[in-house]
Amino acid sequence: MFSKRCYGIFILKSENSNWNADFTKYPRRLPDENATIFATDKSAKYAIRKYFVDLGERVFVWRTFKENGQPKSLEETYKYWLEVLKDEVKKIKIKVKNKKTKKEKEEEVVDKKDFFNKFIDVKLFGITFAVGDEQMSITGPLQISYGVNRYNVNVPYVVDIASPFRNKENDMQTTLGNEIKNLKSYYVYDFVLNPRNLPEGMEISDNEIEKLKDALKKFATNLNTTSKIGTENALLLFVTLKEGSKLVLPTMKNLVDISESEVLDLSKISELLNKYRDEIETVEVYYNENICKVNGIGESWRKGDILL
Repeated sequence: MFSKRCYGIFILKSENSNWNADFTKYPRRLPDENATIFATDKSAKYAIRKYFVDLGERVFVWRTFKENGQPKSLEETYKYWLEVLKDEVKKIKIKVKNKKTKKEKEEEVVDKKDFFNKFIDVKLFGITFAVGDEQMSITGPLQISYGVNRYNVNVPYVVDIASPFRNKENDMQTTLGNEIKNLKSYYVYDFVLNPRNLPEGMEISDNEIEKLKDALKKFATNLNTTSKIGTENALLLFVTLKEGSKLVLPTMKNLVDISESEVLDLSKISELLNKYRDEIETVEVYYNENICKVNGIGESWRKGDILL
C-alpha cells in the first residue's frame, strides 16, 4: 500500500489549440487585469480518465451508452459493473429496518468500498454515489488545482469554417461556422496526493502510483480531439515526502516563471524544496525536450524525459 503524501505540478503547452473552452467556446478567463487564460481541474481529470480508459483500466466515472445510443445513468452504470465484477466483489451483512414494521433483519449487500476499490479513477478522484437508498461519498486523495497560463500571452482568435452541407431546403450556400483557438499558453496545475484520505477498505498500490505518473506525463498529448490537438504535456514535477512527514507545501504554480523565449524556470521551486529536503524522499522531474526548455532543476532531482 502506498501511504506517502505527494505534491507537484504539471505543465501543458497549448499552441493554436483550445484546451478548456467556456460555454461561449472561448478559452476560460480569470477576472484579473490581464484576463489570464485558465483551465479547470475537470479538464485535466477528464483527460486523465480518458488515458486510463485507453489503457484498458477500470474507470467508473465515464460516459457509456446503452444499445439504443442513450447514455447510461449512474444506476445503470453501477448495475453493469456489478455484473462484470460479480465474482470479485465482497459482500457484507448489515441490519436493515423495515419501514412498516420497524423490525430489523439482516441482509447481505455489496461492500461498496471493496466495489469502488476496483476502479483507479475513484481511488484517485473519489466519488459521490447515490442510488436509491444507498448513498456514500469518498473524498479523492488526488486534488488538482485550476491550471493557470504562466506565459504572458492571452490571445484567442476565431477562424471561419464552412460545412460541405446546406442547412435549409432552399439555401444556395452551405452552412458556415467557426472555431476558436488560443494563440499560445502554458497551463500550470498544482496537485496534492494524500492516500490517507481514502476510507478504510480502500488503498492505492505502488503500481497504481506509477500508472498515475505515466498519466500525468502524457494525458493531454493522448487527447487529440479537434479542439485540443496542439495541447501537449510539457513537464511533470512529482515530490514524494518521507513516510510520516507532516510537511505541508504551498501551491507552486506561481513559482514557475516562463520567459518570452519559452524557457520554463523552476529555480524558485528548487529554492523552496531545498528548505525542506530533510522531509522529502524524492523529487522527480520529467519534461518533453522536443517542446520546451527547462532551467532551475535541483541537483538531487531525478530526471527523465517524457516518453511519448
